[in-house]
Amino acid sequence: MTSDRPFADAALGRKQLVILIAIAAMLAGTVTGLTAKKAIWEGWVTDQLFQVRAILRGPQEAAASPVAVIGLDQTSLDSERLSSLPRVLMTPVLAEAGQAILDAGAVALGFDFVFAYSADTFVDPSSGEKRLLDYDQPFKRFLFKNRGRIFVAHTEVGVPHRSFSGAAGAGGVRSVQVVPDSDGVVRWHTPGVPLSNSDYLIDALLGAAGSTVSESFMPIPENRLATLLPYLSLIDVLALSESDEGKAELERFVKDRIVLIGGLLPFEDEHRFSDRFLPHLPAGLAETGASGRPPVPLLDTAGVLVLAEFISAELAGRTASEPSAGSLPALAFLFAIAGGMAGLFLPLAALPFVALVGVGAGLAIALLGLDFGIMLAPGVMPVSCVSAMVVASVGKVGILQRRQRTLVRLFGHYLAKDVIKQMAQSEQLPELGGDTRYVVVAFIDIVGFTKMSEKLADRDVVRVVNACFDAIGQSITAHQGYIDKYIGDAIMAVWNAPNIVERPEQSAVDAAVEIIGLLEKIRDITGQQELDLRIALNAGPVLVGDIGGEHRRSFTVMGTTVNTASRIEAVAKDKKVRLAISQSVADHLPRTYPVKEIWTGQLRGLSTDISVYTLDEPEMFMELVGPAIEGRGKSGRSKLLKFRRKN
Repeated sequence: MTSDRPFADAALGRKQLVILIAIAAMLAGTVTGLTAKKAIWEGWVTDQLFQVRAILRGPQEAAASPVAVIGLDQTSLDSERLSSLPRVLMTPVLAEAGQAILDAGAVALGFDFVFAYSADTFVDPSSGEKRLLDYDQPFKRFLFKNRGRIFVAHTEVGVPHRSFSGAAGAGGVRSVQVVPDSDGVVRWHTPGVPLSNSDYLIDALLGAAGSTVSESFMPIPENRLATLLPYLSLIDVLALSESDEGKAELERFVKDRIVLIGGLLPFEDEHRFSDRFLPHLPAGLAETGASGRPPVPLLDTAGVLVLAEFISAELAGRTASEPSAGSLPALAFLFAIAGGMAGLFLPLAALPFVALVGVGAGLAIALLGLDFGIMLAPGVMPVSCVSAMVVASVGKVGILQRRQRTLVRLFGHYLAKDVIKQMAQSEQLPELGGDTRYVVVAFIDIVGFTKMSEKLADRDVVRVVNACFDAIGQSITAHQGYIDKYIGDAIMAVWNAPNIVERPEQSAVDAAVEIIGLLEKIRDITGQQELDLRIALNAGPVLVGDIGGEHRRSFTVMGTTVNTASRIEAVAKDKKVRLAISQSVADHLPRTYPVKEIWTGQLRGLSTDISVYTLDEPEMFMELVGPAIEGRGKSGRSKLLKFRRKN
């Protein structure tokens, strides 16, 4: 009995740890999954679900829409009747068309126009005469006559002229504002209750059609709106209203429908909507007038079509709403359980495939929810599953592979990725010392730091330096460089150590050019307009390796090449250039790089002469004077970018 006790205790302890990891994985998966709701990428996934749904359903004839759109499009503006009429003077035409639509049996009419200008107020500047007095009277009479059935638009910045607002009456002016999600795409509408008192045009027209919706909803589009919604050009409405046959045709088009009139000109009042990935409805299946439809924009959708879709989808039952309270957390927890169990009990090699299955299952459930009018946040279930799986698998690895903890301690000694990989393979620290390698060394100095630090508080100085180092460091890393160390207000960087760079000289110069190109951005970020940069580059052999002791060490490069690069910075300062490169760097650059010699002589500490160069471009000079830029116009920067693109 006593001999079995230690084994039993050890087994019990391991089981408890496994249970603890499982609970932690499930909780972490559930919480992480729920935080994915309303993530900026979730909307994109939602729109892709709409696309998948449309593809699975295939081309279908659109059901009769309860909403029709009348468009002031380019065809109407180019027509013989309207081509000579400015858009601000179209109120009589809109009154004529609107009355014809209402007479044809439309339930209600909404104008997606603000009508901020009244022609009645126009005064001839030469005579002071009101030349267009009573011009808008037909439209005002039209609004007054049909109060309660006509609604005109206002926006955050635009309201109708007071004479039109008065004619439309109380409640006749409604907002056409739509609220986009965090990714800038319009998907949801939250109605005001009751609809008759809501400030939104959408709600006013829904109320006129007898809707009683009170909760936020999302339309489920099935095709691009520009090809789906019943559409007539404004000029077609005017033409149809001139004959009995045309009036009968117009009645077939608008009877018992909500009608919206708005502009469909390119780049005017367009929104990013969730229909942008959907297929076009074939032309033969869409209700369209004789003048056809405007071209479909690549990604955006006309505002009047967005308003129409919100109304049409709600009246036709093509909407999705938020799930009931508790259902989404429950689904997240179930997926977290599945992911946690997979992470604990399946081989690591199988987990990527299980993750794909979990993601697919979560998206499939969200897709199925659309058929029941429920918008299950599509990111919650996949993220819950994958997060729990990751937590569980990491915990399992922590139990079964304790040696990895030693590597975690070792990683704290290094920053270079290549050194860390070498340590992970050997599972031990490299020996002190190093190897000789050909590298390019850069010293990047913040010019004006001393004066700036005298004027700023210590906390602000740190903020400015960190902002500079962050921007510069990103460019260095992007061009395969390695930041060796920070020296006060300067950076020492290396190319070709510890990693291998095929053309270290060109990579270093390209990084320097990019960093100098970021100068204005850095100034704006830091708020220091007097701030400048100075970069010195030198190439040659150095000793690459570890220095220090067994308790603390640092990976670095040492040698004459490093010292020379530091001295070249003094030449850059004397010649007032932002970039100074040694001949060993210049000789390895492609011929397209506009290299120009700026100094020849003996640097301090060296026994031989050396030539220093820069790039013959205006951005490289701190003061725009001297022969290096004579005859140069504003094309210097474009030339600089041009030679970089060639290489």
